[in-house]
Amino acid sequence: MTTALGLLTRRALARRILALALPVVAANVSQTLMGLVDTLMVGQLGAASLAAVGVATLLFSAIASTLKALDVPAQTLTAMRVGSGRDGEVGAVLGTAGAVTIMLGAGVTALGLWRPEDWMGLVARDAEVHRLGGEYLHWRVMGAIPFMLTFQLRAVYDGIGWTRVGMAVGIGMNVVNVLLNWVLIFGRIGVPALGVEGAAMASSLASLLAVAAFLAVMMRPHVRHRFRFLSLDNWRPALLGPMFRMAWPAGVQVLGALMAVLVFFAILGRISTVAVAAGNVVFRIAALSFMPGIGVGVAVQTLVGQCLGGGDPRGAVRVGWGGVSLSVLLMGAFSVLFLLIPGRLMGLFATDPELIRAGTPILRMMGLVQIFDAVGLTLAGALKGAGATRAVMVTDVSTAWLLFLPGAWFFGIHLDLGLNGAWIGVLVWFFVYAGGITWLYVRGDWHRWVPETVPEAS
Repeated sequence: MTTALGLLTRRALARRILALALPVVAANVSQTLMGLVDTLMVGQLGAASLAAVGVATLLFSAIASTLKALDVPAQTLTAMRVGSGRDGEVGAVLGTAGAVTIMLGAGVTALGLWRPEDWMGLVARDAEVHRLGGEYLHWRVMGAIPFMLTFQLRAVYDGIGWTRVGMAVGIGMNVVNVLLNWVLIFGRIGVPALGVEGAAMASSLASLLAVAAFLAVMMRPHVRHRFRFLSLDNWRPALLGPMFRMAWPAGVQVLGALMAVLVFFAILGRISTVAVAAGNVVFRIAALSFMPGIGVGVAVQTLVGQCLGGGDPRGAVRVGWGGVSLSVLLMGAFSVLFLLIPGRLMGLFATDPELIRAGTPILRMMGLVQIFDAVGLTLAGALKGAGATRAVMVTDVSTAWLLFLPGAWFFGIHLDLGLNGAWIGVLVWFFVYAGGITWLYVRGDWHRWVPETVPEAS
């Protein structure tokens, strides 16, 4: 099945990529909309609450999303096993990655419950933002284990090629989160209004329900037998080395990028609280536009892994370029919207006129980078599918810290251009990252990678 990818027509290849990508896009869009709804609901509590949740979410993500990086090898190793007809070894991939994730998630919870307000103090200068963010973090870290497990479970299903499972669970989780937000933030059906604490509780509970839904699919007889999900020997220490070799660059990439964004918010904090709040809203809106590229990148990662596992490097190369065409088309539509109606889009998620005025020009600026980001996201997925996570990490982290942050400080603070000047650093980051990833892909060494990370079952 995977070998045929190297011989498919362009139209047939596009259909194959779309079949995997569209459910991922739908799930990611629903997740991003959840974040936007969070922003919309929390925004009604005021600019301080909006800024606090934005910064606290970044702090939580900087830790939890870094340590959940085993989802990258989980998806790639699963795809390679399926591509080579070794379905019975998928349970060992999930069992090993899941066990490590639970241990790491417990550490995140313990770390976050220990004086969470001190973590906010690393970034937030405003006393009210500091206090509210600490309250949010206290409850958010309570859901760290289920939050991290959802990534491992979804990665395995994506690696199999069952992206619709992740879509269904993701959409259901986000609907539940919206309902819980309504109840807990504002105090409905007899529940006291909890404000930002309610938003954190809702997210943690939604993640727990998502894990339960993933496990329910896994328990179906034909699924658990085929992939040996309940085998008693699914803990495989031999997989730890290969997993960590692929995971640590992915983790460093996530941590490096999120920490860069946190420092960026600290720079915005030196400008004004409105700048922080406007930046939070724009990142939330822009995140929606990234979803097609991320979704296609996930599909490309799976198909590249399956192609290499099945001995079809030509198919792996074609999958990458086919994915780029789709991403550019889909993300290009957002580029048009951001350039033409940024003010209206800001008005959907913010009510403060000053905040809308501040965010409108920087959202228009985000429209300038959509095409480039589509290329970077898609080809990064192809490289990850081959296990080349280190090259992707170096490109992302180096451009973030050597170009993005110095540029944001220089234009925003040194030249006193404010929020608009700081956002120039964001544009530089996206442009150069896309160029670097494209160069790595064109160079071609990745598709001749020897799959040392696919050890035989012992």
